[in-house]
Amino acid sequence: MLTALSLSITSAAAIMFFSRRLLCYMRHFQEGGYSRRQFKDWVIANSIYDKKGSLIATIAALLLELTEHSNLRGIQLAICIISAITLVWLGFWENDPREVGPFKLKPTKRATTTYNLAVGLYSIAFAIVTISVYKLGARDDIACYWLVVIAAIQSSPIWLVIASTLKSY
Repeated sequence: MLTALSLSITSAAAIMFFSRRLLCYMRHFQEGGYSRRQFKDWVIANSIYDKKGSLIATIAALLLELTEHSNLRGIQLAICIISAITLVWLGFWENDPREVGPFKLKPTKRATTTYNLAVGLYSIAFAIVTISVYKLGARDDIACYWLVVIAAIQSSPIWLVIASTLKSY
């Protein structure tokens, strides 16, 4: 029961964080005229990776690993809740690219469609990976799922490129 609740909280937080962080990437994608090549070059040239979200997930995984054998499932649930709240807070604390910045994200039909498709694909992929990790043996090891969150956070720009590619077909 606590594992299912922890996984639900972790998954919801990861998806909410992604949906906010994706807006930042979407602004750069839109600024480059929706060129996938230019966006990929920007990501590589600027070594774009999420440090803050990954740090939160790493700390959560470490704390969960330290409490894994203590039979204090309530503490693990509390760690998940606090980490999830922190991750969501981080996503919403940062400036909204639709409102601030030298180049504001314009909610055009193309941007909205690409964004929604990316969020949908990410959510489905996150669910599939989480279920796979569970089936592969992680079961009650909640720290493993926070490691999945780290990988998911780092994959954010990729989902924008995938969504844009699928949308063009």
